Amino acid sequence: MLRYVLIFKADQALDWTSLPPEEAQRRAGAWGSWIASMGSAVEAADAFKFGGQRVTTDGNQAADNLLTGYVVVEAENYDEATKLAAGAPYVTAGDGSIEVYEILPTRH
Repeated sequence: MLRYVLIFKADQALDWTSLPPEEAQRRAGAWGSWIASMGSAVEAADAFKFGGQRVTTDGNQAADNLLTGYVVVEAENYDEATKLAAGAPYVTAGDGSIEVYEILPTRH
């Protein structure tokens, strides 16, 4: 099995803490259901807190906050990994995308 990271990318930056609690819960539930639907393929999953930083040679600046989280999955190939990604709330709602990358084994 190969390992892939599925990166969540919103079309527009949105701070979920600014949403009414019911809406934030509804959205979180949709993401949780999608992640649960992948079962044992999931190795790790987390959301990113709004307000990230971009670090460059010119110093730090506010990130665009379009990257909102990730899931690491095991899959046989890209086709299988992209099929898992197709059920993500951003994809089904049409308000974002999932970028899929194979993880290269590295030594630390």
